Amino acid sequence: AETTSSGACDACADPPPPCAPDPPPRPDAMKRVGGAGPILVGKASSGVVTASTAFAADDLGVTFYNSAPDVEVSVREFEEFARDRLRILHMFDRLITYDQKSDTMDSVRPKVKKELTTSGLMLEYPSGLDADSFDQRKADYARRDSVSHFALRLAFCKTRDARQWFLTQEQRLFVLRFESLKPEAQEAFIARSGLKCKKFDMTKGSVDPNINFHEIQRATPAARIFREGKPPEWDNNFYLMPFYEVDPKLIGARKVVVQNGMAYVPSLALKSILAKKFRENLAATLEVAFQGLPTALADPRIGGFIRDLQDYGMHLLIAPKANTTSEEIGETLTLENFEELMVRSFPPCMRRLVEQQREMKKHLKHAGRLQLRPFLKDCGFAIEDSFKWWKQELCRDPTIDTASYEKNYTYDVEHTYGKKGHLQGQNAFGCAKIIGFPAESAGQVHGCPFKCCDMPALKQQMHKWKVPERNMLEMEKLVVQGNHYQLACIEYFKAGHEENEGSRVGNSPADFFKDSCVFHEKKKEKQAGVATSGSPAKAAE
Repeated sequence: AETTSSGACDACADPPPPCAPDPPPRPDAMKRVGGAGPILVGKASSGVVTASTAFAADDLGVTFYNSAPDVEVSVREFEEFARDRLRILHMFDRLITYDQKSDTMDSVRPKVKKELTTSGLMLEYPSGLDADSFDQRKADYARRDSVSHFALRLAFCKTRDARQWFLTQEQRLFVLRFESLKPEAQEAFIARSGLKCKKFDMTKGSVDPNINFHEIQRATPAARIFREGKPPEWDNNFYLMPFYEVDPKLIGARKVVVQNGMAYVPSLALKSILAKKFRENLAATLEVAFQGLPTALADPRIGGFIRDLQDYGMHLLIAPKANTTSEEIGETLTLENFEELMVRSFPPCMRRLVEQQREMKKHLKHAGRLQLRPFLKDCGFAIEDSFKWWKQELCRDPTIDTASYEKNYTYDVEHTYGKKGHLQGQNAFGCAKIIGFPAESAGQVHGCPFKCCDMPALKQQMHKWKVPERNMLEMEKLVVQGNHYQLACIEYFKAGHEENEGSRVGNSPADFFKDSCVFHEKKKEKQAGVATSGSPAKAAE
């Protein structure tokens, strides 16, 4: 079944400003620089154009997304494109810390390049061998890029937090792509971007005798170019623009010179200004997207998918699914080892439920029991173990006796194991679902502690669990600065598992438990091997 993406995407697009038109994603609009004829590859000489020079001014599809794509895509393609782009945005979110600036994209490029290329969201300049197919590759890239962007624009326009997250990650992607352009292409993009700027060449000087460009150059820290193994050089290309067009952070950090209301911006700092303009334009169009959101949600072909992105898009699985075979689990949960494994291998969200129920001597409310029951089952509790454990824990509450337990709570355990109800059992919740639990009210304990607990209470809990101070400070940064609840959970895991990065932690509480058990099982085997090698019998051999 085919669906026209423009029907959904037109709902979130506003008319493009005349100063910054986007080239439409069609092959006939993507002519080679230097004409539509064949490109000659070889040494640059009179009458001969090399592939590198012919495409030097090509923008590689970098755009401000001012107009919606006028293309047709299948429902499967629509969903695939959106998922691929969402995965890329989450890579940026995870790799770039909250305090990194846009001028650090070069350090991120090697880590995301492979994924960008695999997802079809990165276009590179052609070499001599593939120059003839560049037009088609660019058209395919533009189609995928524009459809995926406008799909996610619909999904992330609903709430303020979703908008801010989407704006930040898209801005990072834009900066990375802009840095990939050659100087000629960057200048061409700036010329049509709508920025009120004029280029000055420092080597030519100025017609205004009152302006000493040499002094301005030396007074601009951002004009210094550092290359490994070489002394710093000075950027000779400056842009003159009204100071209000400049990112206030550049002025506040004294990285540009402002004189008579005009700012002298080195070309190296220009990407920060373009990134600011990109973010402002995108923020305005998200409001337009919100107005057209009901139309997109009412479409039976894509409405359900967009709702799923709204609910879970900010909590994408951040690690591969853990292997759940018995060989990989290492250890299973039983009544005999429960107390040991609760302290050693339970994720914070589950350990907190058990301990709070015991400390308050009040039974968990519905949401807390719903969160804990399937987790215990997935960790290895047999149904008989669950009956005994829940009876023991719930009867700590003076208001619940054996008869009350049998009447009101045994059905829930049987339902979890597929003995009652629809007979399919209850699946454990993943991290995304638990993070999305409603806020706790009086007497309730559930959800993710990194989200639902205020910072003083969270610190107190971490101190009680003897989490090292350095890990606690890192958790605080992740939660306060970026709402990175899953990454904070990974930091908690690392605190109790030396030299283990928790690469598969963050999908679900059950994955946390299983990875912890595998770690400790291997640790025991290693210690046993060391003890054996150091025994007298081994030494005699």
